[in-house]
Amino acid sequence: MRLLMIGAAAAFICAMICASLATADTARNLEEGERLFHARCGYCHLDGGTGTFMLGRRLGKDKALLEKRTDLNPDFIRHVVRAGIGSMPPHNRVELPDSELDLIAIYLSRPTSARESRP
Repeated sequence: MRLLMIGAAAAFICAMICASLATADTARNLEEGERLFHARCGYCHLDGGTGTFMLGRRLGKDKALLEKRTDLNPDFIRHVVRAGIGSMPPHNRVELPDSELDLIAIYLSRPTSARESRP
């Protein structure tokens, strides 16, 4: 019985550590995705950028700033970046590696709870 309790406690501690690491990893991914978005996409898709202006004209001001949108999903973001859309040219894997694109897609499609905890 004592061995069973020790095993259960060890499993619980392991689960808590794994959950903590996953949360930290998610926060790091969001921070890195935000940094990459600003560095790689910001010249067009931050406030005042051509991409923001064009999206505002085409979809309305509420959909112009990508960072503010809540309707984006990672697959759509990856497709648009690789294929291009409207006046946005396609970006190849040399210009933007998949690993960086994945982090940007995670950042732009982050859940509302992650948006509320960040400035």
